[in-house]
Amino acid sequence: MVVSGFALGNTIESKTKGIWMWCVPHPCKEGHTLVLLDTEGLGDVAKGDSKNDGWIFCLAVLLSSTLVYNSRGTIDNTALKKLHYVAELAENIKIRSTEVADEEEEEDSKFVQFFPSFTWVVRDFTLELVIEGKRVTEDEYLEFALQLKKGVSKKVSDYNLPRQCIRNYFPSPRKCFVFPSPASPENMTRLESLQERDLVPDFLEVTGRFCDHIFHNSVVKTVKGGHRVTGKLLGHLVEIYVDTINSGKVPCLDNAVVALANLENQTAVQEALKAYQIGMEKV
Repeated sequence: MVVSGFALGNTIESKTKGIWMWCVPHPCKEGHTLVLLDTEGLGDVAKGDSKNDGWIFCLAVLLSSTLVYNSRGTIDNTALKKLHYVAELAENIKIRSTEVADEEEEEDSKFVQFFPSFTWVVRDFTLELVIEGKRVTEDEYLEFALQLKKGVSKKVSDYNLPRQCIRNYFPSPRKCFVFPSPASPENMTRLESLQERDLVPDFLEVTGRFCDHIFHNSVVKTVKGGHRVTGKLLGHLVEIYVDTINSGKVPCLDNAVVALANLENQTAVQEALKAYQIGMEKV
């Protein structure tokens, strides 16, 4: 069977369950593999389990070098409220296995060093990118939506919380792309079978810019200490994080790096022993 990408759902039922992975040779960087992770939609009515959504979002952050969040319509207060999982990241991820109480603020400030870059994709966007009579870019539209209100009331605090978390955990440069509907209404239920010529030209133009950005600006995934994650290490990393979550504990970046180092050291020792045995047999 030839696989050309992730399946697209054409019904009200969620298509993706959990996190799906698709690996292809990087189109621009020789010797690199592009690993795409597709998560199930947050807030699936069939599950009704916000904790499950929170862990899926957490895993996407831990495993990615670029996080693409997509919503439909506009970046309004409702869309930002749905991204409340960002506010829970500090509770669901730890940097060190042991913490000192007076270092909690410093700890939070270090999260950004290990988090992916952030790109917001708005699907089925139909409005003009105009603010106060002036045409703006997609990135300026995102920053406008993330502006904080002044005040100390609970209403203002609730309004600012998701915006402040995005600004703190995913600092600039943040990116935004607004996509028009990809096809005519009668073709929307069969997107998987459509040819490129059947898609709206404006949609293809934004798609090209989006892909160029991802291909050229997404960096190699690294873990604490700047160690690059290979395919083999990514597999180990997934197992470490999932086992930790399933055990009821909180993923720890330090512990993950130590576990990866132990696995790599064991492999290095086995390879060295094998080379030594081959050399001794020749002697």
